[in-house]
Amino acid sequence: MNRIVFFQTVFFLLFFLNETVFSATFSTRNFTVTADDPRIAETMAHRSEELRSRLANFWLGKELPRWYKRCRIKIQIGNVSAGGATTFTFKNGEVYDWNMTVQGSRERIYDSVLPHEITHTILASHFRTPLPRWADEGAATFVEHDSERAKYRQQLYSALKTNRGIPLDQLFDMEEYPEDPLPLYAHGYSLAEFLIRQRGPRYYISFIEACLCREESWNDLVYEFYGYESLRNLQNDWVGWVQDGTPEFQGTNLIPNEENVVVSADPAADPSEENVRGMVFHDSVKVVPESKVRPQPNLVQWNTTHVNGPAPQMPPAVHP
Repeated sequence: MNRIVFFQTVFFLLFFLNETVFSATFSTRNFTVTADDPRIAETMAHRSEELRSRLANFWLGKELPRWYKRCRIKIQIGNVSAGGATTFTFKNGEVYDWNMTVQGSRERIYDSVLPHEITHTILASHFRTPLPRWADEGAATFVEHDSERAKYRQQLYSALKTNRGIPLDQLFDMEEYPEDPLPLYAHGYSLAEFLIRQRGPRYYISFIEACLCREESWNDLVYEFYGYESLRNLQNDWVGWVQDGTPEFQGTNLIPNEENVVVSADPAADPSEENVRGMVFHDSVKVVPESKVRPQPNLVQWNTTHVNGPAPQMPPAVHP
C-alpha cells in the first residue's frame, strides 16, 4: 500500500512540475496567453494586443475599448496543421467570456491563426450578435497569410469542379455550419475577398450590418451596396473573377473594355485553373452567360501587409 501511495505521489509531483516548469503564462491588457515556452507566451501576448489594435482599425476605423476580462489563449506549438477555435457568449447585447485555443507552427500562429481568431473577437465585440457564417469566416480568413489563403482558393476550385458550389441565396441564409464546412469556408473567404477588394474593409462591415438588420431583399441590398442588380448578377461576376484567377484589384482591372469584358490583371492564366471554366451551380441561383460589368472599386489595394505587418522575428525555443 505504501509503495502504491509513493508512486502516486511521485506521479503527481512530476505532473505538477511539468505544468509549472514547462508551461508559462503571460498577461497583457486584454489577453492571458499560456504556452510551453515562456518567450513564446510573451511574444504571442504582445502580438495579440498588436493585432487587436491593428485589426480593429482595419475593420472598424477605431480602437476597441478594453475588455472587462482578458481573453484566455492556449497555444500549442508543433508540427500540426494551423488552426484555432474561439468561444464567447452573447447575452443581452453584451459579449464576454473569451476563450481561444490555437495550434500550428510559430510562424503560422503568428501570421494566420491569431489574426483569424482575433478578427472573430473584433467582429463579435462590434456587432454583439452572431454574424452570417460566410461573412464572419470570410473576414477572418482574409487577414491570414497568403499561403493559407491559397489553400482556401484550391478548396473553392475543388468544390466548384465537383458540383459542390453553394448558391449565394443559400450561402447568405446559412446560419449554422454544414456537415462539410470546408466549402462554406472557401466560398465565404472568396466572396468576402471579392467584396472587400471592391469597396474596402469598412464598407464590407457596413454591408454586414445591413444584412443583420435586413428589411430589404438580398437583391436590394447587393444593389444598394455594390451595384449588382441581383444575387445572380453578383454570383456570375464573382465566379468570373474566380475563373480569371482572382486577379488583384487595382482600379483599372475592374473597368470594362470596349467589348464590355473585364480586363484581368494577370493575362497568363494558370493551367491548373482551366477546368474551373464553365462551372455552374447545380441548383437554386443559376449561372447564365452575361456581361461582366463590375462597379468602380476603392482604388486602395488591400493585402495582409496592412494588418499583419512585417515578417515575424520569432524568439528561439527555450529548452530545459
